[in-house]
Amino acid sequence: MTNETKKTKREYRSDDLTIYWDLSLCSHSGKCINTLPQVFDIDKRPWISINGADTEKIIKTIDICPSGALQYKLTENSKVDPELGNGPGSIDYKNSQSAGSDTMVTIRMTNGPLLVKGPARILNLEGEVLREGQSMVLCRCGKTKNPPFCDASHAQE
Repeated sequence: MTNETKKTKREYRSDDLTIYWDLSLCSHSGKCINTLPQVFDIDKRPWISINGADTEKIIKTIDICPSGALQYKLTENSKVDPELGNGPGSIDYKNSQSAGSDTMVTIRMTNGPLLVKGPARILNLEGEVLREGQSMVLCRCGKTKNPPFCDASHAQE
């Protein structure tokens, strides 16, 4: 793991669950904070309190993360129903999807980000893969400091 990767990626572990968070993908939509503030609190360090709520509630909250910055994986001896651990926030979710699934790109506001849902691969100018995933938020206004991903810079005006 490079120093840059260490700065943007974090893991949080409990007996049942590992949460992965990648700052470089976060669009700061606030879905996690607004849905489960006892777990996701930007004023605390660490900002994720993995024992702050039931594992099932954490999984359901991560499943609604629009950018894919939050993901999870059930531990080997997890007591959580494996079916619940197979949602869109699962780090292994793409492996459980059938080939040929549709990808939807949604515009939610003028000059706001593009919400991508479904299998997608983002390539840089050299054709190298920047990200593969089932959920991501792409910048449309050009103000992001992390192109092509939205970092909510548009909201600072």
